Amino acid sequence: MGYKEQYEESKKAKTGRSLSAKYVEFKDKGQQVVGHLLSKNAVDSSLGSGSYYQYLFDTDDGLVKLALGKATDGEAGAMMVVGGIYAVVFGGQEKLKGGRKINRFEVTEIEASEQGVVGGGTDMSF
Repeated sequence: MGYKEQYEESKKAKTGRSLSAKYVEFKDKGQQVVGHLLSKNAVDSSLGSGSYYQYLFDTDDGLVKLALGKATDGEAGAMMVVGGIYAVVFGGQEKLKGGRKINRFEVTEIEASEQGVVGGGTDMSF
């Protein structure tokens, strides 16, 4: 069986998994993303100098990617480890001096990553 046939069978049987992530734009206070953090990649900012992180999550609704902004990247984002399970809840926008706004998030670690945890997936017993 060729690859195209395998693809068609997987679509028909609904056994394939989409690897194309949907981008989540936070608009409504209380909006949330809950899932397994698969990656965290630096992206160059188009609005100014520097970069921010783009996070890729596996959720109950499939793969999603999102940005939390530099403020959250430097706080909760600095503690988020690939492999962990997190809840990210949008807390709305906060106005700063000079007319700028930042997005506020509450990030909760539901389950820590096994990476670096004693007894985790990479530990070997002797």
